[in-house]
Amino acid sequence: MRKLSITLAIAAFASGAHAQMTLLSNFAANQAGGFSAGEIVSFDKNTDRLYVTSSGSNVYGINVFDISNPSTPSQFGSRIDFSTTFGLASDMLSLTSVAIDPLSRFGVATLVPTANTTTLGRIGYFSLITGSIFGTAAVGYHPDSVTFSADGSKIVVSNEAEFNPASGTNANGSISIIDVSGINGGNLGTLPSAGVTTKDFGAGNLDTGVSIASLRNSNLAALGLTGSFNQTVPVFNTAAPEAMEPEYATISGNKVFVSLQDNNAIAEYDLTSNLWTKVTNLGSIVQTIDATDTGSSINITKNVRGLFMPDTIGSYVVGGTTYVITANEGDARGDDRDVSRFGDISGNDSLNPLIDTDAPSNFLLTGSGERANSELGRLNISRIDGDTDADGKIDDPTMIGTRSFSVWASGTGGLTRVYDSGSFFETYIATNDASGWVDSRSDDKGPEPEGLTLGTIAGKEYLFISMERTNSIFMFDVSIPTAPVFFDYIRISSGSIPQRPEGMTFISAADSPTGVSLLVVGFEGDGNSATNERVAIFSVVPEPTTGLLLVLGGAACLLRRRRA
Repeated sequence: MRKLSITLAIAAFASGAHAQMTLLSNFAANQAGGFSAGEIVSFDKNTDRLYVTSSGSNVYGINVFDISNPSTPSQFGSRIDFSTTFGLASDMLSLTSVAIDPLSRFGVATLVPTANTTTLGRIGYFSLITGSIFGTAAVGYHPDSVTFSADGSKIVVSNEAEFNPASGTNANGSISIIDVSGINGGNLGTLPSAGVTTKDFGAGNLDTGVSIASLRNSNLAALGLTGSFNQTVPVFNTAAPEAMEPEYATISGNKVFVSLQDNNAIAEYDLTSNLWTKVTNLGSIVQTIDATDTGSSINITKNVRGLFMPDTIGSYVVGGTTYVITANEGDARGDDRDVSRFGDISGNDSLNPLIDTDAPSNFLLTGSGERANSELGRLNISRIDGDTDADGKIDDPTMIGTRSFSVWASGTGGLTRVYDSGSFFETYIATNDASGWVDSRSDDKGPEPEGLTLGTIAGKEYLFISMERTNSIFMFDVSIPTAPVFFDYIRISSGSIPQRPEGMTFISAADSPTGVSLLVVGFEGDGNSATNERVAIFSVVPEPTTGLLLVLGGAACLLRRRRA
């Protein structure tokens, strides 16, 4: 099979194929009795097995698939079941992520209790050989994602401590660091006792001069839980560790970069000093978007200020500088009390009390001007941002998320944005794949860039980024961080069933079972059917000039594997 795959790849190059993603398989991510699987995926290069999260309907575990032939994946063994981690299955809220040790020693999963703001979350360890569970260990509140350092020596867990609007409670967001450098095949059973260091954003964990005082805080008591929404725009001038919500982490050397999605920031943690050394408030930019969901066609003409609010992030190094890439999805509070439609004029969420009366008259009117449904009236904007003169009123309507990806250079002063894709995603889909556009989302984060992963092919760095609401994946060459180049686009056609791409993992040619680079995408589905949560596997073929070198490298790799 591997020999055949190389033959097919060479044939593709001979025909002059450019860089492209080719769908190999699209299969149900659930195993018997499971539901709501497929969101996050991770791969073990030694066994050619894929590990997929399963979280919902009182089933919380990891489904395992053999992808030694990526075109025909098959279920391997039974689910690795963490459902009773906190007692009854009803005591668990979710299994949020899975990651496989790059040294193929073990796997980890992040586990969230139903009482997510009062009970610590846990990390679960399991065997890659038998699927047996070694045990669990406490981390921070509401662990949302987990990642390994490239050398496998450390695990970093992002503890989102997500605000619970039902109870009106929250906890301190943090990261947990676990040193697993001493773990080997002979002492895997000691994993649950490996030391866990959890660092929140309290003053004692901040380096000199680092502050979180000015960051966006969607957990404000002023927003309330019932009745009228906030009547003035709050001023963020106090430090609030419980407001910090880490989402994803990426590790570069001894630095950990953590996306604080709801706070519109990225924090940097130093693994040597064990301190938060920088927190960058990402600010906002003006984007040109399609702002209404009422038209019969896409109309990308409205200039609107947006907060980046990144979800997934990644990092890579060029010329000695670390660059961080962000998928700028945006995120509202769990009960949406920090956002309203710009045109709302009545009810508890009316924006009228928040609109600055000093603004131009056409800015205030509904039925004409900017607040009309045909203009910006349908657009969801933040109720707690856009006050430019600190009078508690909105002067500059601000959407959550910029519908783009950005590249940020790391430096002594924090992160500096060196590139943003602007309205490229919306424009490309509307122009080249109009049937793939979901116009009902135009008023709320558009195509919604959410997941991303990076991969090196023949010496070049590529970005793969998913559009949750349009079921599509974009591919860019980001070898030059200031000037990414679009390479390919693919949409998973699902008719009326939204598949919603979420987590992604890149498998290099050296680690691939076929000797050709692969992209694996987890789809969370619509939450209504166990068959809608899926996993797709793509082959990724580079351009002809570098492709042949990759194939030859892959052939050499396979020869080494066969001789081993």
